[in-house]
Amino acid sequence: MRRAGTITDAHVAAAEHWARDYETGVLGARDPEAGRKGGVPDPHTIMLSRAAAVTRCEYVRKALGQVGETFLRQMMVDGMSVQAIAEAKGTHKLRISGAIDLLLEQLVEAYQVMPGRWWKEEF
Repeated sequence: MRRAGTITDAHVAAAEHWARDYETGVLGARDPEAGRKGGVPDPHTIMLSRAAAVTRCEYVRKALGQVGETFLRQMMVDGMSVQAIAEAKGTHKLRISGAIDLLLEQLVEAYQVMPGRWWKEEF
Protein backbone atom coordinates (compact mmCIF):
# COMPACT_ATOMS: atom_id res chain seq x y z
CA MET A 1 0.00 0.00 0.00
CA ARG A 2 2.94 2.33 0.68
CA ARG A 3 4.44 1.69 -2.74
CA ALA A 4 1.08 2.29 -4.38
CA GLY A 5 0.81 5.67 -2.63
CA THR A 6 -2.37 4.70 -0.80
CA ILE A 7 -0.88 5.42 2.60
CA THR A 8 1.46 8.17 3.77
CA ASP A 9 4.54 8.35 5.99
CA ALA A 10 2.27 9.39 8.87
CA HIS A 11 0.22 6.20 8.43
CA VAL A 12 3.37 4.09 8.44
CA ALA A 13 4.79 5.88 11.50
CA ALA A 14 1.55 5.47 13.43
CA ALA A 15 1.34 1.76 12.60
CA GLU A 16 4.97 1.25 13.61
CA HIS A 17 4.38 3.07 16.93
CA TRP A 18 1.35 0.92 17.61
CA ALA A 19 3.26 -2.28 16.77
CA ARG A 20 6.13 -1.35 19.09
CA ASP A 21 3.70 -0.54 21.90
CA TYR A 22 1.78 -3.78 21.32
CA GLU A 23 4.94 -5.87 21.32
CA THR A 24 6.32 -4.09 24.41
CA GLY A 25 3.15 -3.79 26.46
CA VAL A 26 0.94 -6.68 25.44
CA LEU A 27 3.42 -9.31 24.27
CA GLY A 28 6.07 -8.36 26.84
CA ALA A 29 8.98 -7.71 24.49
CA ARG A 30 11.81 -5.42 25.55
CA ASP A 31 11.26 -1.79 24.53
CA PRO A 32 13.94 -0.94 21.93
CA GLU A 33 13.94 2.71 23.07
CA ALA A 34 14.68 1.80 26.69
CA GLY A 35 18.37 1.00 26.17
CA ARG A 36 19.26 3.78 23.74
CA LYS A 37 20.75 6.06 26.35
CA GLY A 38 23.56 3.59 27.02
CA GLY A 39 23.64 0.87 29.59
CA VAL A 40 20.93 -1.51 30.65
CA PRO A 41 17.65 -0.03 31.88
CA ASP A 42 16.66 -0.87 35.43
CA PRO A 43 13.59 -3.07 36.11
CA HIS A 44 11.59 -0.05 37.29
CA THR A 45 12.12 1.73 33.96
CA ILE A 46 11.19 -1.43 32.07
CA MET A 47 7.92 -1.77 33.99
CA LEU A 48 7.07 1.91 33.46
CA SER A 49 7.74 1.49 29.74
CA ARG A 50 5.48 -1.54 29.56
CA ALA A 51 2.70 0.14 31.54
CA ALA A 52 2.79 3.20 29.27
CA ALA A 53 2.72 0.96 26.17
CA VAL A 54 -0.31 -0.95 27.50
CA THR A 55 -2.09 2.33 28.24
CA ARG A 56 -1.50 3.57 24.68
CA CYS A 57 -2.68 0.24 23.23
CA GLU A 58 -5.85 0.38 25.32
CA TYR A 59 -6.49 3.94 24.16
CA VAL A 60 -6.11 2.87 20.52
CA ARG A 61 -8.39 -0.16 21.03
CA LYS A 62 -11.08 2.08 22.53
CA ALA A 63 -10.70 4.58 19.67
CA LEU A 64 -10.62 2.03 16.82
CA GLY A 65 -12.51 -0.92 18.26
CA GLN A 66 -11.69 -4.60 18.38
CA VAL A 67 -11.91 -5.02 14.59
CA GLY A 68 -9.40 -2.22 14.07
CA GLU A 69 -7.01 -3.75 16.59
CA THR A 70 -7.38 -7.13 14.88
CA PHE A 71 -6.44 -5.62 11.51
CA LEU A 72 -3.43 -3.88 13.07
CA ARG A 73 -2.30 -7.08 14.76
CA GLN A 74 -2.68 -9.11 11.57
CA MET A 75 -0.68 -6.56 9.56
CA MET A 76 1.94 -5.38 12.00
CA VAL A 77 2.52 -8.29 14.38
CA ASP A 78 1.55 -11.35 12.34
CA GLY A 79 2.95 -9.86 9.12
CA MET A 80 -0.08 -10.82 7.03
CA SER A 81 -0.48 -9.28 3.59
CA VAL A 82 -3.69 -7.63 2.44
CA GLN A 83 -4.32 -10.71 0.28
CA ALA A 84 -3.81 -13.09 3.22
CA ILE A 85 -6.17 -11.07 5.43
CA ALA A 86 -8.78 -11.04 2.66
CA GLU A 87 -8.50 -14.80 2.23
CA ALA A 88 -8.80 -15.36 5.99
CA LYS A 89 -11.93 -13.19 6.10
CA GLY A 90 -13.37 -14.61 2.88
CA THR A 91 -13.64 -11.26 1.13
CA HIS A 92 -12.01 -9.33 -1.69
CA LYS A 93 -8.63 -7.70 -1.10
CA LEU A 94 -9.94 -4.30 -2.27
CA ARG A 95 -12.40 -4.27 0.65
CA ILE A 96 -9.58 -5.08 3.08
CA SER A 97 -7.31 -2.50 1.48
CA GLY A 98 -9.98 0.18 1.86
CA ALA A 99 -10.66 -0.82 5.45
CA ILE A 100 -6.96 -0.67 6.30
CA ASP A 101 -6.62 2.72 4.62
CA LEU A 102 -9.45 4.09 6.76
CA LEU A 103 -8.08 2.36 9.86
CA LEU A 104 -4.65 3.95 9.43
CA GLU A 105 -6.23 7.38 8.95
CA GLN A 106 -8.14 6.88 12.20
CA LEU A 107 -4.97 5.63 13.94
CA VAL A 108 -3.09 8.80 12.99
CA GLU A 109 -5.97 10.89 14.31
CA ALA A 110 -6.12 8.87 17.55
CA TYR A 111 -2.42 9.49 18.15
CA GLN A 112 -2.82 13.20 17.42
CA VAL A 113 -5.46 13.63 20.12
CA MET A 114 -4.13 11.09 22.62
CA PRO A 115 -3.65 12.64 26.07
CA GLY A 116 -0.01 12.88 27.12
CA ARG A 117 1.19 12.05 23.65
CA TRP A 118 4.97 11.98 23.25
CA TRP A 119 5.23 12.14 19.45
CA LYS A 120 3.64 15.54 18.85
CA GLU A 121 5.79 16.40 15.84
CA GLU A 122 5.56 13.06 14.03
CA PHE A 123 1.94 13.08 12.92
